[in-house]
Amino acid sequence: MTEQSQPASTHRARLIFDPQKLQYNFGGQHPMDPGRLRALVDLLGTSELWDANDPRTRLDLRPATLDELSLIHEPAYLAAVQQLSVPDAPTMSAEELEQRRDLEQRYGFGDSDTPTLPQMHEVSAVIAGGSLVALSAVMGLPEGGTFASEEERPLHVFHPQGGLHHAWSDRASGFCVYNDAAVAIAHVLQASEAKILYIDFDAHHGDGVQRAFYDDPRVMTISIHETGRHLFPGSGDVLEMGNGSGRGYSVNVPLEPFTEDDSYIETMDALLSQLVTAFAPDVIVTEHGCDTHAWDPLTHLNLTMRGITAQIKLAHQLAHTYCGGRWVALGGGGYALYSVVPRAWSTLWAEMSEQTLPEKLPQEWLERWRPLWEAGMAREQLGQQIMGKELNLPEFPTTFKDRPELFPPQPRRWEINYTNRQTVGLVRHFLIPSSIRQAFPVVRSHSPLSDLFDLLHLNRTSSPSRIRTLQTARGPVILRDFCPPSLLERLRPDKGLCSFARVPEREHQLMLDIARSQDCALTVAHTPSGVIVGQVTIAPADEWWDGVENLYEVAIEVSADWRGVSIAREMLAFALELEAKEDMIFFAIGLSWHWDAEGLGISTFRYRELIKHLFGTQGFVEYSTTEPNVSMEPANVLVARIGDRVDQRVSRQFLNRLIRSSSFTTF
Repeated sequence: MTEQSQPASTHRARLIFDPQKLQYNFGGQHPMDPGRLRALVDLLGTSELWDANDPRTRLDLRPATLDELSLIHEPAYLAAVQQLSVPDAPTMSAEELEQRRDLEQRYGFGDSDTPTLPQMHEVSAVIAGGSLVALSAVMGLPEGGTFASEEERPLHVFHPQGGLHHAWSDRASGFCVYNDAAVAIAHVLQASEAKILYIDFDAHHGDGVQRAFYDDPRVMTISIHETGRHLFPGSGDVLEMGNGSGRGYSVNVPLEPFTEDDSYIETMDALLSQLVTAFAPDVIVTEHGCDTHAWDPLTHLNLTMRGITAQIKLAHQLAHTYCGGRWVALGGGGYALYSVVPRAWSTLWAEMSEQTLPEKLPQEWLERWRPLWEAGMAREQLGQQIMGKELNLPEFPTTFKDRPELFPPQPRRWEINYTNRQTVGLVRHFLIPSSIRQAFPVVRSHSPLSDLFDLLHLNRTSSPSRIRTLQTARGPVILRDFCPPSLLERLRPDKGLCSFARVPEREHQLMLDIARSQDCALTVAHTPSGVIVGQVTIAPADEWWDGVENLYEVAIEVSADWRGVSIAREMLAFALELEAKEDMIFFAIGLSWHWDAEGLGISTFRYRELIKHLFGTQGFVEYSTTEPNVSMEPANVLVARIGDRVDQRVSRQFLNRLIRSSSFTTF
């Protein structure tokens, strides 16, 4: 084995591939041709990125059992799949054939998208088993296999034949029979207390996985996809946010047709780290359908390998930053069979195994697969034309990266990018707590103030940071406004400080990011021994309020172990002792992001009254509003304080914005 391929074993990455799964084949004219997987494995081998015979980089699998499949799929559906896996027999009567056709229609096999195929149950169970073994391996469960030592257990597993994300519990859909990702996640949930983050990068909405866990707060599903207005399965709107206790754990980012790399990367950067911080998962499962590429014949998105590579690298970074490296990557869609899929998924494996990707595709590989691409060009061109795309591919690619000159700018680029930013703003507003939004600020179209720090310090002539000692029943607490990052680094969070990011250490990191921001003011309360027990953040309002001048959101948090000793009231009063506050509008949204409210042992309506009383001590009053976090949750509340010197025009603008008549699709 070459020096280039050796790092795969040292970085605990493994790949699952079973030739049996190539039988998942709907026929020569079907878009999901298993030839793309043959081309992938050949490219990995000829590029010396993976050796199928090396046990250090290979993970063996087994079929999922009926019991494991039934964690997601209904027994009647499983029975139907098994029955339909047996081909029509010449001896079947007309009545038996009619019953079979009825069964196909009832369970989603009655169209050309997902036709029945021989041994459909067996091969689909193997695919589901591959994802189950992969996720179990990185989570240390017995189903993941036995390893000589913990260091031998993989942290990363790539299962390119997985990612059949459209299958429902009782129906085949979108080329998918069994939902392997959902089965694997359900198995881990049954066997452990893990929290699982599923990120779907496929151009089509990951509806099947979302549906499987729509009411489960242990699973966050994030789908970044082309809007369902124009593409199968027609779902994935921003307002599909989960039901019951799962509300807020289903995240959808529908992008405009013809979205390009820059807008796609901007979207990921504005959302993914923040969402992962808020959820605090134990493992990440990603689905890397590469039908997002401009050459794909079944979608309208317009990415190149640059955007796809950025997606892969960000997933790797998130896994190591938030999950101890635990990461399972699945394949999924991708119908530019030879020009895109092998290059995209080879890039994914190289990133997972921390190998350097060669510049050029091997000549022997080109000679084997270029003729197949040429033979299928007419079909790909037809697909491109149907999707309204121009195929700028004069010849088969010879490098892993794309040549930029083959991808001219889209004529509606500005409009597409603008609409995508509006969508991102909605997602941030609905699903990311205010403290986390401020720790990960986005570039604003315009800012009412270039520097909040300057405004809030109009009355300061010396050190901008003030200190006050608060005497409580539990001992003294030190209040510090405009807390400098250097001090915050020396403090440590109390174990009960988890209202926003759920984990004290991550809560501490959020406060550090806020303290480093020039647009935010952070007040902390800490013990003389250096334990942080509370914080107040003042930060510019988010995109929902765009255009209202001098408007700032207030977020407050007190450790669950330090409530009931008046810290919240004293800390809020201290943070708002500002000469400039009469020139400003402050508001706070009460319940949305206090994840630990259930631990108080009181009703949400009682908690609502506590918040109104707390902020009422500082002149805040409750306002009726159509702001979605309040209007969609009856127990929630918005309180605001309008300064005496605020211009009447600005005041009216704010009050009008509280009851906005426009839809959620625009700001």
